[in-house]
Amino acid sequence: MRAVVYALLMAAAMALADQHAETELREYLSKSYDKAALPGSNITVEISTFKVINIDMHEDTHTMQVHCWFGYSWHDQRLQWKEDDYAGVSMLAMDPNTVWRPDISLYNGASSQHLPESNLPVLVGSDGEVIHIPSLNLLFYCVMDLTYWPHDTHACELKVGSWVHHGHLIDLQVKDTNIEIMLGSKTLNNGKNITQSSWTISDVAIRRESKTYECCPEPYVSVIVSMSITRHAPAYAWIVKTPVICMSLLTVVVFLLPPAAGEKIIFGGLCLVMNILFIDYTGDIIGHAPSHTPLIVQMVCQQMVLVMISVVLSALVMRMARGPHPSGLPTFLKRPALLLTSCLCLGNYRQTVLKTSDSFAGSRKPDELELGEEESPEDHRRREGSHAYEWLLLAAVVDRLALLLYVAICVISLIRFSSVL
Repeated sequence: MRAVVYALLMAAAMALADQHAETELREYLSKSYDKAALPGSNITVEISTFKVINIDMHEDTHTMQVHCWFGYSWHDQRLQWKEDDYAGVSMLAMDPNTVWRPDISLYNGASSQHLPESNLPVLVGSDGEVIHIPSLNLLFYCVMDLTYWPHDTHACELKVGSWVHHGHLIDLQVKDTNIEIMLGSKTLNNGKNITQSSWTISDVAIRRESKTYECCPEPYVSVIVSMSITRHAPAYAWIVKTPVICMSLLTVVVFLLPPAAGEKIIFGGLCLVMNILFIDYTGDIIGHAPSHTPLIVQMVCQQMVLVMISVVLSALVMRMARGPHPSGLPTFLKRPALLLTSCLCLGNYRQTVLKTSDSFAGSRKPDELELGEEESPEDHRRREGSHAYEWLLLAAVVDRLALLLYVAICVISLIRFSSVL
């Protein structure tokens, strides 16, 4: 029992001694320490850690946000001590605002702060090495090419360096060119893998760059992190691509309805409204990229024009099918229309026209035709019915030709824009 008590007392005494030694060490290091002054004439800042935790793209502002661990180290001779003089203390955690730190800034930053402040402590070694690994949210500009949205890939660069010091005063070096990607993901019980981000990093690299400008002979050193970001959002297959394909195929119904059906105009108008709503939806995403237009938006705009033309054509077809018409179909239109009926699977319209024409011709007696007698009301109705069927035949032919033309354009359009479907 006495041994246990003695051990506890000794441990408490050693802890108190270590605490006292650390307090003395902090007082020693802070004595006459100027955190604004450079620790030397030629300082080497070594970037040792760059771990990507999460990424996010903002298409409306052409900016990219990276949550990362950005670790770097340097030597400050003013923060050296002998371990034996301070109870073997070899490492010391200090407030980053109490020591000198290199003015590393984000050159292409999109926020008011060149580099976000971090209150995480720095780790100081007895040899004067200072290690700082803050967790930062870096927001920087990245011009995005949305041509293949929603299958777009963007090449972005993050550039950091000293804001006021040239390379002879503060030199940047890269300790390790391997960048660790730690994007959050989770595997469900069914084996499906889900991620917290709709983006994946397909390629990443870090390099050192030194430039000399005309104004100054000294080199200016920077470190550039290059990333290739690819959108990985399977949900877009349901909320973007599937509606586009459905809207393209849905317009076919306009031409499948009977030529005299008023529903053709109503259905065509609904298709036109759906295309406009889709363009309005995508405008919130790609409206800030005026230099290029996504292929899928081009496809919908083309589809909208085709729907508008189909509505106008349907109105003309309805006008021909419903009449009234004072005369029959001219011969130069009637003959080609009758010839095309067999090719366009419109045999019923052909038989109706020929039947009504023969019925009207047979209802007039030869002697009445020779005497030039006026036609009876019954003959007048038959003649008007024959004219109406002829115009209905023409309307059906035009409608069927428009259907074939639209299907051909639709197939070509789907093949042309297959890269984004």
